[in-house]
Amino acid sequence: MQLLILTKVPSYEEAFETQLKQLGNEVYCSNNLIAALKKEGFNKQFLLQFDGIIFSESLYDKEVEELIQKMQYGRFKLFRRVVEIRRDEAMESNFDGLIPVNSNLERLRELLLIAEISRLAFQKEEYAQKMSVKQKLSDLNLKLKQKEIVDYLIQSGNRTVSREEISRQIWNKEPNKSVLASLSKVVSKVNEKLEYECGHGAIQTVWGQGYRLKKEFFDYFENDLPGKQAAEVEN
Repeated sequence: MQLLILTKVPSYEEAFETQLKQLGNEVYCSNNLIAALKKEGFNKQFLLQFDGIIFSESLYDKEVEELIQKMQYGRFKLFRRVVEIRRDEAMESNFDGLIPVNSNLERLRELLLIAEISRLAFQKEEYAQKMSVKQKLSDLNLKLKQKEIVDYLIQSGNRTVSREEISRQIWNKEPNKSVLASLSKVVSKVNEKLEYECGHGAIQTVWGQGYRLKKEFFDYFENDLPGKQAAEVEN
């Protein structure tokens, strides 16, 4: 997972950070973000890259409560490091996990695994809900070239479209290395954005042949761009 540790003393977290990295996690540790989060106008989108946020025991409870209120709730899980866990505290905690400061690798792995399983289950449920509601292509958080490529693939139905054909249609020029590189980058960005919004990417790469839109997205997208008509999709 990608984890963020909020702490007053980053150097104090070095051993804990090492443990997390030994378990295969990417870790970002920060003191400056604590003050930034409290300010109006802080870009909370920055937090959405993390799967989990860990509040150090160096933070007071009231401070942690204030930080949580300032955060834009996303898919990330919230953890609290504690010196010891009281039974009543564990039962009433609003955190996804309490991490004792003396946790060994096995205990830490277990706590994070529970949160990861919960996160994946939430993503699956969220994806199912989103895919049950039609999404207008014009409303998607995509740039113009990205929308044009999705639109062209919708029009192409279940046909695999060569990279050269898409390049000619979208850039109105003969494909060269630069154009094909731009196409690959745009497709990658489309999949990255739609994976965040829908649960997985929309464009399938057919190696040696080109691109096609994944079948389930024909039911999900409502192609409302002017003058465009989607092709029939074979069952």
